[in-house]
Amino acid sequence: MKRFILPRLQDIMFLVIFVAAVFLGPRMLTMDGDLPRHLAMGRYVAQHGLPPSVDIFSHTVSGIPFAPHEWLAGLLFYIVYSFFGLNGIIILAATLLATTFTIIYAYGVTVTEIRLPIFFLTAFGAVISSLHWIVRPHLFTMLILAIWLILTDRLSKEKNMGIWIFPAIMLLWVNIHGEFVIGFLVLGAFLAGWCWDFTFYRAETSVNQGVRLGLAGGLSFLASMVNPVSWNIWGTVIGYVNNGYLTSHTNEYNPPDFSQPKFMVFLFFLAISIVLLSIKKKPIPTSAALLLAGFSAMGLISARNLHLYGIVAPFVLANTIPGSEIILLMKQPEILFAKVENQLKGFVWPIATILIFCASMSWGLIDRNRFDPAYFPVDAVNWLKANPQPGNMFNNFDWGGYLIFNLWPEKKVFIDGQTDVYGEALTRKYEQIITLKSDWENILPEYDVRWAIIPPNWPLSDALRKAGWRELYRDKTAAIFGR
Repeated sequence: MKRFILPRLQDIMFLVIFVAAVFLGPRMLTMDGDLPRHLAMGRYVAQHGLPPSVDIFSHTVSGIPFAPHEWLAGLLFYIVYSFFGLNGIIILAATLLATTFTIIYAYGVTVTEIRLPIFFLTAFGAVISSLHWIVRPHLFTMLILAIWLILTDRLSKEKNMGIWIFPAIMLLWVNIHGEFVIGFLVLGAFLAGWCWDFTFYRAETSVNQGVRLGLAGGLSFLASMVNPVSWNIWGTVIGYVNNGYLTSHTNEYNPPDFSQPKFMVFLFFLAISIVLLSIKKKPIPTSAALLLAGFSAMGLISARNLHLYGIVAPFVLANTIPGSEIILLMKQPEILFAKVENQLKGFVWPIATILIFCASMSWGLIDRNRFDPAYFPVDAVNWLKANPQPGNMFNNFDWGGYLIFNLWPEKKVFIDGQTDVYGEALTRKYEQIITLKSDWENILPEYDVRWAIIPPNWPLSDALRKAGWRELYRDKTAAIFGR
């Protein structure tokens, strides 16, 4: 019986990350306003069967072509929300995060037969990724990336596995999140590593390995076309990333600011990476080196990529542990853990953890997950439902998703967080209005805006009053003005 009850290190990994994510749930719901928009998209798909191919949520760009590259994530979120509310969403998020790092740890142990150093590396990676723990579709990408890394590594080692699994996963990934392109970066790193080895170490490099990697990439590319907008999905994702104006106006796209304490964990891990690579007697595989270099650079370029770095870095650095002096430092604990864990089958722990927290939330023992009225205009929206305003609205960018989820289709927003849809021109006009730049007041009539919902402490609130707009509603979070 003890074999099934006693937890292994990987069960402890799952438990710690799951519990941490559950208790960070309220923060993950309020770090930005995108979740309600994803729920609105999921509701639309559930009701109509297919995602829209043109914008339907705004009055400013209504009808323009739209690439719904996250529609499946929205549907999954909405299904969970429909049955279990926001508590269910947090349980789902915690399960995705805990599973991601548990399988990275478990694979590292399988490959190296070492536990404690791999445990600490993976836990460190989870801490780095926690800087971007937000309830958004990228949580699905994190899990898929972990699986993709393992499968690609196995493919490169010519393990017996079907190449078909790569396009099958890509078919899911391309419809769940725009970061599906990361899968091709991983395959590209492995293929580039193979090319390097084939060029300089031809006698030791298998031709079949390169062929299989190339075939996996080609089939996955074809699978990426199976989405509501076919090849246009690539133009949308790459076009947005290359738009310096849009990305520079989103904080998470900026480089990590190491003057902020929260980013020091990333800097410290970079230093650890250098040390581990320096003291290793044999070099790590070329593909692993390219992976680590590429994702380290991505993390330094944009803080948004740290959740990816937190997965890739432990996966790669596991290769630095075998044969290093670190093993000597942990020799006795390693022997003890290996002896004990070889006798355990503690898979009960992850399942029990999920069930216990589900029950606790169902019984109200843990119930802190809601759209916070201090961040979202909860009370103002309730007032609008009782006192609907005629005409088009102007709204705070961060509230767009919440307004869509609660007021659409009767009311359409001016703008929301999906800036790849609204484009640079409208985003500039939005900023012109909220910063009261020259001629701002003439933009509102251009879009026939009759009322506005914005934070009461914005300078725009005073400017609207001076321009003769009436304040119809006000609380600590939102103010509503009518022309």
